[in-house]
Amino acid sequence: MTGKGRARPDGTRKRPAVTLDALVEAGLTVLERDGLDALSMRSVAAELEVRAPSLYWHVRDKEELLDLLADGLLGRGARELPPTHGDWRVDLRELAWSFRRFLKANRDSVRVLMGRFPSGPGMAPVLEHQLAVLDEAGFDRQDAAYITYGLGLLVSGFVYSEQRPITAAVAAGVPIGEAVSAIGDTIAAFPADTYPHLVAAARELTAPNIDERFTFVLERFLDGLVALPRRPKTEPPAAADA
Repeated sequence: MTGKGRARPDGTRKRPAVTLDALVEAGLTVLERDGLDALSMRSVAAELEVRAPSLYWHVRDKEELLDLLADGLLGRGARELPPTHGDWRVDLRELAWSFRRFLKANRDSVRVLMGRFPSGPGMAPVLEHQLAVLDEAGFDRQDAAYITYGLGLLVSGFVYSEQRPITAAVAAGVPIGEAVSAIGDTIAAFPADTYPHLVAAARELTAPNIDERFTFVLERFLDGLVALPRRPKTEPPAAADA
């Protein structure tokens, strides 16, 4: 809880009009229904059927509200964590794909989460899951921390990019496939004597589907982790001869 409440003359504090959990759930409801641009202290208060000042027991402003919602989103994501298989590459791959699906399924979640570092109960099982995978694989603690940061940035940055309109035409309603094809045509029409490599790669730059791009970027990230030092796995003790 971030707010302190308003003190009474006798030094005690008023009971909050809404609970912290109710505030987070209401905020996530508004986010999903109306989007981040419509989210405000007033809109969340209206969802709770209270006045906006009632929220100040828990949060001072919208930025603190977003801190709570970011942690609440991760708490929801924790319910969908994939099982582990004992192979760090498989586990990180499945975690990345699961996180991408979660961000795409929850409206504006990537805009709330990018750049924030939630530190509440929603975050804890998510990071514990990933750090446990990395520790079991033998990565040292500092590398594991950087890998956790890097993988989160890779997925959230990728989703943020794929959810943004790539041109004004797409923002105006032109289908993405049609817009991408037009971009390819434009690139291919550049003077080949000046931009030979760009023109030659026009279709490769615009043709691969988004899942193929994500697969490529993720797998190259995982390839890079292979070069990091890791502790050897401890072999279980051999059974004594009967």
